[in-house]
Amino acid sequence: MNSQILTVPECTVAPTRRRPGTAGKFLTLGDQPFWIKGVTYGSFSPNDAGEPFPPLAQVRDDFAFMRDSGINTVRLYTPPSDRIADAAADVGLFLIPDICWGPRKCELDDIARMKFIEDWVTEHGRRLAEHPAILMYSIGNEIPPLLVRWYGRRRIEQFLLWLFELSKQAAPDVLVTYANHPPTEHLILSFLDVVSYNVYLERESDFRRYLARLQLLVGDRPLFLAELGLDSARNGCDAQAHSLEWQLRAIREKGLCGAVVYSWTDEWAIHGQQIEGWSFGLTDADRRPKPALATVRQIYTGSQYDSRVSDWPRVSVIVAAYNAARTLDECLQSLEQLDYPDYEVIVVSDGSTDATAEISSRYSVRVIDAPRGGLSRARNLGIAAATGEIVAFLDSDAYVDPGWLFFLVTALEEHKSAAVGGPNLSPPQDGFMAQCIDCAPGNPIHVLTDNELAEHIPGCNMAFRKDKLALIGNFDDRHRAAGDDVDVCWKLLIRDELIAFSAGAAVWHHRRPCLRSFWRQQVGYGYAEAHLAQRYPARFNCFGDLVWSGSIYDGTHASLRRDGVPSLFRPRVYQGRFGSAQFQSLYQPFLTWWFQIFTTAEWYLAEFCVLLVAILAWSVNIGLSAGALAVLTAMLLVTLSSAAIPGVLAGRSKKWRGVQLWQGWAIVTGLHLVQPVARTLGRIRGARTTRPLPEQFPAQQRLYGNLTQRESWLEALQKQLLECGWVVVECHEWAEADLEILGPGPYTARLCSLYEEDLENGRYFVRYRVTASPKFVQPVLVLALVACLAFCLWTPALWPLAVPALVALWLVWSAKQSMIRAVSQLAIDCGAALGMSRVEDPPR
Repeated sequence: MNSQILTVPECTVAPTRRRPGTAGKFLTLGDQPFWIKGVTYGSFSPNDAGEPFPPLAQVRDDFAFMRDSGINTVRLYTPPSDRIADAAADVGLFLIPDICWGPRKCELDDIARMKFIEDWVTEHGRRLAEHPAILMYSIGNEIPPLLVRWYGRRRIEQFLLWLFELSKQAAPDVLVTYANHPPTEHLILSFLDVVSYNVYLERESDFRRYLARLQLLVGDRPLFLAELGLDSARNGCDAQAHSLEWQLRAIREKGLCGAVVYSWTDEWAIHGQQIEGWSFGLTDADRRPKPALATVRQIYTGSQYDSRVSDWPRVSVIVAAYNAARTLDECLQSLEQLDYPDYEVIVVSDGSTDATAEISSRYSVRVIDAPRGGLSRARNLGIAAATGEIVAFLDSDAYVDPGWLFFLVTALEEHKSAAVGGPNLSPPQDGFMAQCIDCAPGNPIHVLTDNELAEHIPGCNMAFRKDKLALIGNFDDRHRAAGDDVDVCWKLLIRDELIAFSAGAAVWHHRRPCLRSFWRQQVGYGYAEAHLAQRYPARFNCFGDLVWSGSIYDGTHASLRRDGVPSLFRPRVYQGRFGSAQFQSLYQPFLTWWFQIFTTAEWYLAEFCVLLVAILAWSVNIGLSAGALAVLTAMLLVTLSSAAIPGVLAGRSKKWRGVQLWQGWAIVTGLHLVQPVARTLGRIRGARTTRPLPEQFPAQQRLYGNLTQRESWLEALQKQLLECGWVVVECHEWAEADLEILGPGPYTARLCSLYEEDLENGRYFVRYRVTASPKFVQPVLVLALVACLAFCLWTPALWPLAVPALVALWLVWSAKQSMIRAVSQLAIDCGAALGMSRVEDPPR
């Protein structure tokens, strides 16, 4: 904390500029997006007024030079006096002052020091609150990791929360951030308006990967880099310019809201002591420009599209709409404002009977009016009409940020992927019930295998290379309302294609506005899952639930991974040897999927059966009835706790207060209890319309293929089995099979294949056979379940418990055939991806 700043007369700048705000991942100025194009300035030896800045004339010259170089924001490491802030406003610069610098030593228990910090933050926060040059406040900079370890992560988080609240009390309308750094990445600062990091990585690949990681950590808040740069003294001026070029380009492509280059000048002093040997400045100590300044000026004054040599690919945006009059106008208006050089919009009206066509006619879009045929068919019609080499899909109840296509295309090209998607955020203007439903399970979400690649992208925000879609036959018309995005993603993955994810390519997707529409949505999703389970048995477990190898990124899962269960399973911090790790991350020992077992339909069935036992035994055996009630009470408490924890996390993330907080907890808890029932009813309804076909994935099958293809096929099959969650190993050299699938489950499957030649007709085949044998645990499970079933049937009061016993016995018994079908399905799909089609005549 620098206490040398003098309070000078109030500022005289007029008029006040519009206050910056946030909109999801980006900052806004009025109704326009605002990208921070900044540099740091300071600290310096005190001038004649005692300010840690150069003389005022030099400051004015520096600020004017900055503005001419395309810079719009200056980060200061101390609160500016009014005349310094006035000088910034005079030339149109925004300021991000650190209104608190510490702590840098053990002072949190020093009452006098804490009082000084409180008075300091309050005084300067109020003084600068209405100044037109203030963009946001920073409440600290890089608290040392050893200090965090000394006090504990929670203590530092509470200290920063205290500073945040002081800042907001002093200046309620000013945005607040904290300049974090990788060694304290584990700090959970969900209260900040904008998340800031100081990042110094000198390899572009590492830098890009870390930005992608930070984007996932911050969720739906804006992220900006508060410091980045390179020392020209050690690396050379040309290397500094080159480094800043790719760093700033990566920041833009990764969807950050801006960056601050460290620093404007090589002149640097701390507490009046001149610092030698640091040359991070864009100008030297005499303000002579370095090559890096020309690079920064070119990027800051130009467009994100300027650096590309070839033309940007044409994109066709397809909006499938069915009776979408309520939200279509908002959707098309956002598409009309897209900042992308070459795109078209195609609206496919899927049998709409409302004003969908009339609304579409107001915009420069192509409209396809088709009879009702379902979502997949509508999307395929849009693909057929598309003229772009990339096709992007947006739901009619969503709207986009102006840079949406830019982020999709750059991610698609960076990873050379076949598809790309982004997050879908709940619009902040939606009603309270929609915000509650946003925290419910079952909303459209992305599933990521790492920070930049996905296993699934939601249909409301996805884009594909058109030729890659053609290879898999576009969308399956059998998916009329949901499931089509999952189907397409799995078909691409089986062909070893990549699916990229861009955190910056966010869309605002309206959640269901009421419980009835949410229920119908979840029933529809369950119906679609039943169809997917029939087509892709390898992707589902024995309970019919989807199995993802990646991480699900909805609000509940992200909060559980970050915060853990309140009072239980606290995440641990990797701190390195002697606390010296440069990247100190949170590691969550708690498995989020395990906690959700207690809000499944199967668990509800068990609870209902225990309740029936308590009722039936009431007049026969009061002790048995009391025992059943005790068990039921424990089960219900676990269920309610499992559902209530997401409610608590939702209240924290939505920042509900007062009565609304209690209402939100209750509604979100109820949604977590109800959603599994709706999904299960949908699956039952869907299963009734999709009868299993025994010949679809038989235990033995022939594929067209040669000897070389056989080996590639086996390698691809092993990879896909692992990605689907199966435990698979190559058989040893003495075995009579190729692959051994150990589970999960009570059976072990083996796949054996051979190569056949039909030389007379010039044909070659690969034949495979899948067999399954029980593990030792299988007969033990069967005997235990049979004994349990017999005991329940012998005692009339326990008859209800025979239901879950029968269900468990059926699952164990049917697991063998399910496992064979799953392995055969992947074998056939892997073969198709390699051009090995099925032989029509049945296998011998």
